[in-house]
Amino acid sequence: MKNLLKKYRYFIVIVLLLLVIYFVPNIVYAATSSKINFCQYPGTRRTFKIIGLAINIAKVIAPLILIITGIIALSKTIISGKDEDLRASLTLLVRKAIAGIAIFLLPGIIDFAFDYLVGYDDSSFTACTKCMLSPNSCQIPDEDPETYTE
Repeated sequence: MKNLLKKYRYFIVIVLLLLVIYFVPNIVYAATSSKINFCQYPGTRRTFKIIGLAINIAKVIAPLILIITGIIALSKTIISGKDEDLRASLTLLVRKAIAGIAIFLLPGIIDFAFDYLVGYDDSSFTACTKCMLSPNSCQIPDEDPETYTE
């Protein structure tokens, strides 16, 4: 059983990702189809803005840490002078660089998937996603909106 899972792990991950991309917007829309405008409240927008700032910081710092640790490992291998370890260190550096690039691009890929591939367009969440994905252009209202909107 372990060998079967190991053999098809990438296929399983892709299928699960496609299922999430297909079903999650429908579930979110069904759960939020009430008349409460959740993203119009200043506290909600501030929360999403803080989350967006944390995402921006993490998507810059995490790749830098990965690449710096890979370079340190490669320099230790070069200093030690072991030729057989050089290929392993180079491979590790390339893997860490690819992981860093993936981490940096992940929020944009997720935004693209929800906007264009899934076609999820709910205007009541536009303010939340804008505050999370581009916190510098997020506008926070001064007052709470009416509790129920038509």
